[in-house]
Amino acid sequence: MGLLSFFFQVLLKLFAAIYGAEGLNIPLMFVPTKLIAPTLHHYGASIGQRVRFRSPLVIHNGDLERGHYYKRLTVGDDCYFGRELFLALQANIVIEDNVTISHRVMILTHTDAGTSPLKDKFIATSQAPVIIRRGAYIGANVTILEGIEIGELSIVGAGAVVTRSVPPSTVVAGVPARIIKSVGIEQGEIRRLRASK
Repeated sequence: MGLLSFFFQVLLKLFAAIYGAEGLNIPLMFVPTKLIAPTLHHYGASIGQRVRFRSPLVIHNGDLERGHYYKRLTVGDDCYFGRELFLALQANIVIEDNVTISHRVMILTHTDAGTSPLKDKFIATSQAPVIIRRGAYIGANVTILEGIEIGELSIVGAGAVVTRSVPPSTVVAGVPARIIKSVGIEQGEIRRLRASK
């Protein structure tokens, strides 16, 4: 794996030098899983221990500061990210420990209608961070919009569009996502789960 790792490191540096943050998306489409977290960390992200990203991964709107393109991304320990994850880093994305994010999830931190005549008059340009709290599970094909906080030990059902923050220990699903039920974990149980780790 040493030669392959060296090859990808050279490729990453080449694309970053030529195209900046957007250039890193090219190798992140096919880089081996074990190289993704170190690559994100190398380019400014705070990445915890035992974090696994599956490729392909697409990151949009990295920071413009050379070499620190992913500084608005923070990931805790023991997290898993499925294939085809899309992260928009216009604002911060914070993912705490023990979070699982399934395949084809989109996490958006801004709204911008670009060159549309609807911009700002009908579609306000805005940005806000997204926070996913400890132990949350995000199902496949979920879209999380800007300014959302997913509560600790919450579940977001597959295909949901999350337009409002999710309370702790709650199951949400649908478009837009609505509360379905409680996970059934009380605050005292959450504290015990934390202590047992």
